[in-house]
Amino acid sequence: MTTLSYVNISLSGFCIAISLIVLLCSLTDYVKRSKLNRLFTALIIFNIGIILSDIVAYLVEGNTELYAYFIIRVANFLHYAFGALILGTTTFYILAYLETKRKVPRFLKDIVISLSALALILTVVSQFTGLYYYIDDNNVYHRGDVFWLSQVIPLSGIVLNICIVLYYRKAFERKFLFFFLSYMFLPMSAVSLALTFYGITFINIATTLAVLVLYIGVQIDHTYDMAMRLKMMDNQLERQGEHYKMLQSHMDEVKKARHDLRHHLSVFRAFVDTGETEKLVNYIDEYRESLPDDSVITYCENYAINSVLTYYLGIAKKNNIKVDAHTNLPEKLSINDTDLCIIFGNCVENAIEACRKVEKDRFINIKSMIIGDMLTIIIDNNYNGKLIKKGDSFISEKDGGGTGVSSVKSIVRKHNGEFKFESKNNVFQVSLMLQVTPL
Repeated sequence: MTTLSYVNISLSGFCIAISLIVLLCSLTDYVKRSKLNRLFTALIIFNIGIILSDIVAYLVEGNTELYAYFIIRVANFLHYAFGALILGTTTFYILAYLETKRKVPRFLKDIVISLSALALILTVVSQFTGLYYYIDDNNVYHRGDVFWLSQVIPLSGIVLNICIVLYYRKAFERKFLFFFLSYMFLPMSAVSLALTFYGITFINIATTLAVLVLYIGVQIDHTYDMAMRLKMMDNQLERQGEHYKMLQSHMDEVKKARHDLRHHLSVFRAFVDTGETEKLVNYIDEYRESLPDDSVITYCENYAINSVLTYYLGIAKKNNIKVDAHTNLPEKLSINDTDLCIIFGNCVENAIEACRKVEKDRFINIKSMIIGDMLTIIIDNNYNGKLIKKGDSFISEKDGGGTGVSSVKSIVRKHNGEFKFESKNNVFQVSLMLQVTPL
């Protein structure tokens, strides 16, 4: 073997070590076997496959034994085949990520399937025609006349991926968008170098670094999402605690009223026996006014949502906001309580903030029900006529970056739903539909 072969084998071995570390770390937090997790695992395995096939090819290159004849040809074939699989898997990973947030057209998948299939077909053809490469009688690898085509096809796929990411950039968190673009620019740079220089494993190094970059981006995205959910869970527990305190206070007042009832009945009887009707009426009126407020409202059977609504609509009433809520939700839904609390909490809180800026006739109307396999939520409120718009949607003033609204959108997309914001005659309406399954 030449010195260059030893260098390439060493670099490839280092790349395999990095890939294995990433694979082990990925499998360690493989809590939910989602489509994204499966695709990312496949991506790492294909990357390890392309590097291993390269190492095997270098080890037997120049060996004229019969076994080397077959091994070098199989190894080179696998190298190009794994490259085609990496192209397809990368694009499917991006599309799967986007599908958790919005619908993407089918033709994008068809394009990448066609590119990957073309790359595989040409790889097979090259085994017999030397299109991409050929192996001489001494079992030494050489580039073919149209080797450039083997690099242009994956380059086209990378450009397609970059276009997809940039077109749907609003669906990505800013930090994750940076990692996605970095992930794709690394292989693209390597392909350009491979067309210019011969002999160094630029592709192996680039794909390994790209996988590492993507893994870091995934972890940051997961950490951010987990932090948001923990924050909402803390808020939910706080709301439930407030609801419990309200119920406990109401129960104490009712208990005291029942304890005093016997005394009041004795007074009633005394006024009746003495015929002091006017005093009896006055006493009854005073007694009725002293009774505790029995207006504790149950908005729905779902305890978590009921707690959130009780808390926020209690704030609304203290701010002289007229509330009309009809939320026909069962105790259990296929959508987890945390997601529902994020939706109702953010939307109602934003409605309260908007109503506070209105001088009179403040109102919030909430309607929610299940129609077929869809949960519908409609929230109306009046506002002062001033809205903050970011892109094609509105954001609240309380979280200038629109984090709360963004969280609501993300949850709606996750549950194959639709959302719409409308504004007319100083009335703002949020309409949401989420897919549910019977329990």
